[in-house]
Amino acid sequence: MKFNFPIAVNMHEFLKTGRFDYIEIGQSDEQILQMFPDPDCTSQGLVVKQGLNIWLYGNIEFHFSDGILNQICLEHLPFGSIDGGRSILLYPWIFSRPEKLNLNFVLSQLICHHIDFFKVEDPANVILRLQSGVDLVFDKDGQQRLNTVCKRKADLPQWLSTVV
Repeated sequence: MKFNFPIAVNMHEFLKTGRFDYIEIGQSDEQILQMFPDPDCTSQGLVVKQGLNIWLYGNIEFHFSDGILNQICLEHLPFGSIDGGRSILLYPWIFSRPEKLNLNFVLSQLICHHIDFFKVEDPANVILRLQSGVDLVFDKDGQQRLNTVCKRKADLPQWLSTVV
């Protein structure tokens, strides 16, 4: 859909609630096109019913599988600031200073703003899994820089899924 104005997205709100305007994981590409601007670029075209597709809004990626949105990602954050392209006006919050986006700084901001999370690790990364369903992925190198922000369909932690 063509808009005469950019859609405003607050990154603090995205981390706290998982809301990216009215976009929800599990929506179809056609539903999103009814209420959200067309992307700047696509990997396979606007509507793809089979296979994978990525829509780009600046450096924000909407990942689709068989026409269904399965994740919203911002990758390679150490190399620059976030950008919503021509259609998304971002209020960057902590992302306005990419040089500060290391594990300690982000932890302090999450705690200060009462954003709940738990920490998991794999051999290469430290992951802060926020209550909102957003993952913050940090490289496990000396600087522990934020590399990726990703919201996907939430997986319950093993200890919680046995209780529910």
